[in-house]
Amino acid sequence: MGTGRLLRIRHDHRDLGFLSARVVTDEGYEAAWMLHVESPADIDEFRGHLADGSCMTLTMVTRGGDHYRGEACVASVSDSVDSATIVNLSGMGPLRRG
Repeated sequence: MGTGRLLRIRHDHRDLGFLSARVVTDEGYEAAWMLHVESPADIDEFRGHLADGSCMTLTMVTRGGDHYRGEACVASVSDSVDSATIVNLSGMGPLRRG
């Protein structure tokens, strides 16, 4: 299992704001990956993708400088009032480098 803390996430040619984010990959299986995002800028967009089951095409840059591209579906959106909103996305297909 590999984890990369993210510096930037883009969706539809625009940056998504967040407090913290990390991408988790299964080293033995290139198509297995998850994305955990804390307090994204536009929660309604994530809720919309969750409700209609559509994929999001994402471009990510880790703090170490690695670039990734992939498609993911929103798996869950927390609704906590007392803490930051957490969005979990599940990878749909391989996470590509570059």
